[in-house]
Amino acid sequence: MLDSINIAAPVWTALALTYLLLALWGDWHAGRRGRAAMSALLAAGYLGFALLIFRPLWDGVDPVAAGGESFRLVSFNINKENPEQREVARWIEAQSPDFIILLEARDRTGSVSRMLKARYPYQYDCRGDGYCSTLILSRTPALDVTHHARGDAENRKAISALTARFDREGREIAITAAHMPRPWPMGRQASRLRELAAVATEPSGSQIVVGDFNNVPWTFAMNRLAVDLDIRLMSRALATWPTGGPGAVLPIDNIYGRGCLGLVDLSRGPEIWSDHHPLVMTARIGGCDG
Repeated sequence: MLDSINIAAPVWTALALTYLLLALWGDWHAGRRGRAAMSALLAAGYLGFALLIFRPLWDGVDPVAAGGESFRLVSFNINKENPEQREVARWIEAQSPDFIILLEARDRTGSVSRMLKARYPYQYDCRGDGYCSTLILSRTPALDVTHHARGDAENRKAISALTARFDREGREIAITAAHMPRPWPMGRQASRLRELAAVATEPSGSQIVVGDFNNVPWTFAMNRLAVDLDIRLMSRALATWPTGGPGAVLPIDNIYGRGCLGLVDLSRGPEIWSDHHPLVMTARIGGCDG
């Protein structure tokens, strides 16, 4: 539960550093050398903490680090109560993605996935039986699919995630889509993140891990997931939640990658009757530099 405090780490770290630096300046000019030294040590400690916890923000996937074929991916938690499924489907089609990650998107009459079926006939969910709202849609068939849910993912009694492997001009890429529970109550999300790391590990090749993590990249839990899966942040901590009001403040929808992947373009989509903004990414696979 204490790790949840780190969701607000950008705020309280900045405030703590500002206070300590002002205290250092005041004590130094007042001749209180001992207190100034203590403030300096505490400020150095906070700075070291910031360098550690915010590492994913500057250690992400390099822009255009790969020189091969590009592909486009859309990830969107559309909100299970979304009343404008048709508008969502039209917006997604306008992006012309190769892969679509849908969250809270049950396959039923009038749903986004049904409306996109003609252009994206290959649709996979986390259980493989249609009873899971975490979906991967593609224009081309997957080489194989691993449904990670072993139970009722819709009621959070199983992990809501799947991995589908695709061929891109002779190069294989695995896409893992996941929808994590919130950090509360104690330990529930942490156990699901550990489970995701255990089931989604790819021995080689390129991989994208994408979805609604209900967590930000700089918590210890998300740092641990990135280390365990050997993945780096591709979505640059672009804020996606919430919509409306003053606008998005937290990057809880994220895209990670590993292997021979380079980021070409990343953008945040509009508000479409969901409390999440979609993410749109163009990336390249193959022909890594060096």
